[in-house]
Amino acid sequence: MKKILSLIVGIIFGISAGYADVFSHPSIPQNIILPQLENVSCKFTQSKTIPNSTSLINSGGDFKFIKDKGVIFETKFPIQMTTSYTSDKNKSISSIITAINQKNYAYINKNFKVFYEKKSTGIWTLALKPLDTSKINSHLDYILIEGEKYINRIEI
Repeated sequence: MKKILSLIVGIIFGISAGYADVFSHPSIPQNIILPQLENVSCKFTQSKTIPNSTSLINSGGDFKFIKDKGVIFETKFPIQMTTSYTSDKNKSISSIITAINQKNYAYINKNFKVFYEKKSTGIWTLALKPLDTSKINSHLDYILIEGEKYINRIEI
């Protein structure tokens, strides 16, 4: 767990310019080797655009991935609140992260187009873009996971 504390979870909309290249590298999930996640606690930041506006709302706080339980976002600013994706009723984000962690290729192939790029520096980037036919498509633009020996960043 301590080895992955540097994990940063950023939730934003739109594709970051630094990661746009990975989307030109389609891949097959079974060909990708990712480190296994155990329980993780780290910081997250989030930027949302207000509909029909150019104004951004920034927030952040603590992110927890609890293996076999789910995901919890504890927002610290601008308003304190906790959002838990641990119940069966509200498990969509947890299901996605768990499927990636458990290498559930049936779930990944059913819901995502997969992209993967590994640079000569050893840094790799995995991108998951929801398929048009997936229920996830209306709630999620993409997931980017970056790492070397351990996962360093997840952007949702």
